[in-house]
Formats: sequence, C-alpha cells, structure tokens
Amino acid sequence: MASASVEAATRTRIVNHMNKDHQRELANYLRHFCKLPEWRVAQPVMKDISLDNLTIQSTDGATHLIPFDPPMNSFSEARNRVVEMDKTARKALGLADVDITVYAAPRGVDVLVFGAVVFYYVCFFTLPWAVEGSPIWAFWDAVFPGGAGVYRWVVKTIFVPVLGIHLTEMAILHRTRMRPYGIVAGTGVWWKWMGSCFFEGYPSFRRFDRLVAEKRGLKETKGGKGR
Repeated sequence: MASASVEAATRTRIVNHMNKDHQRELANYLRHFCKLPEWRVAQPVMKDISLDNLTIQSTDGATHLIPFDPPMNSFSEARNRVVEMDKTARKALGLADVDITVYAAPRGVDVLVFGAVVFYYVCFFTLPWAVEGSPIWAFWDAVFPGGAGVYRWVVKTIFVPVLGIHLTEMAILHRTRMRPYGIVAGTGVWWKWMGSCFFEGYPSFRRFDRLVAEKRGLKETKGGKGR
C-alpha cells in the first residue's frame, strides 16, 4: 500500500514538473512521435506517466500515448528517458538544443539603426505632402543635398530595395532563428522579433544570437539541467 502511495506521488510530481517547466518538450514529443502539426501542440498537457508510456493531451483536447522503448523498470529512469526522447525529437525536427522564449529590445547602436529605418518609412509615407510650395518641401529644399526634388527621388527610388531586403531578412530570421529555437509563428514574442527585424534587420540577429549564447552558457553551468 505504501509502495503504491509513493509511486502515485512520484507520478504526480513528474507530471506537475513537466507541465510547469517543460511544455516545449511535450510539444516536441507530440510533433515527432505522434506526427502532429505545430498548431495542435501549442498548449500540450501531460496527463499521466507510467512505466510503459507518457499520456499527453494536445491543444485540441485529443489524448496521445507515447511509449517508452523499452519500458522503464522504475520511475527513477524517467528523467533520463524524457531528456533522451526530447533530444531525439529535436534532432528529427531540426530544432536547436535550447529554446528562446523572450524578446530582447534594441539597445545602444541598435536603437539608432531602428530609429533611422523608422524615419525613412516616415519620409516615404509623407511624400504626398512633400510637394512644391508646402512646408515639408521648403524644409527638405533647405537641408537635403540637391534640394527637395532630389530628396523625393532618393526616397522613392530606394523604397523597393529597402522593403525587399528587410522582408528577406524577416524570412531568414524566421527560418534560422525563430523555428529552430522554439518560437512559434504568430505568438507575441514572434511578432516582436519580426517587427524588430523589419525595421532594423541584422542587429536583431545579433541580439538573438546573444540570447542563445547566454542560454547555452546557463545550461552548461547547470550541467544540462536548466533547459
């Protein structure tokens, strides 16, 4: 009786821990072992664990059994098993070894880059008011090399290249940073990174890579227990 009570308590502790700290791993299990699409694993819930399998509920409420192969001999094996299963899933899914769950806002020089691109877009979208005889025309005619006419030509000419470059950078950021590091498209964190990339481009990649380096350093410091 006491043994059954201890086993039940152990199962409850494992389930609670996985639901609290390892939802990303649960999602990885469902995506790899159950072949579920991303939208079905946005909010996975671990319902139970036995020596034979994991029971996980996907976002749509469906229940999925993921077997341990081979079955465990005791629950003391659980941690190593779930870690190895996550490694297997990540490798198959093309995911990195750490997850990024936060957004890092521009700082220092990055703020200047962000501001410069925002300023350019303001210039472009105010072109309809930059006509001869207007205050905007008079301003740029006085301060821009070549006058207001050259200003209008430059702003209009570089719009497509600027837009194309930044949209391309957004696509690259999503493919090489967002997806591999666990940031799901359409989430708040994803939109923040995409917005930053749209306005500043490369500096957003550098900030993201710094977060990855910090996360990996923390993971190594904790002996791999901090993921």
